[in-house]
Amino acid sequence: MSGRRQPDIESVVSALHPFSSGLEADGYTLQVGLADGEGLCVEIVAGPEACEDCLIPKEMFTQMIVSTLDSKGLAFERVTLVYPNDRN
Repeated sequence: MSGRRQPDIESVVSALHPFSSGLEADGYTLQVGLADGEGLCVEIVAGPEACEDCLIPKEMFTQMIVSTLDSKGLAFERVTLVYPNDRN
């Protein structure tokens, strides 16, 4: 790992809270976890009433997440976004 300290998960969850709120309104939950040392995994989980057409393109959402984290000083080497259909 590089000389910098990895952000704590509570800070990440707090920074991404605005996304969580919007996703919940559309039937999704946002789960966050640290991934192998210097990475972050953000997973969007669909509930039974999730609006499939409400998710923006994955690449765009990834950029929004990275930009939000960077603006809060929460940089990661890698951010992986997992959409519901990625698990099928």
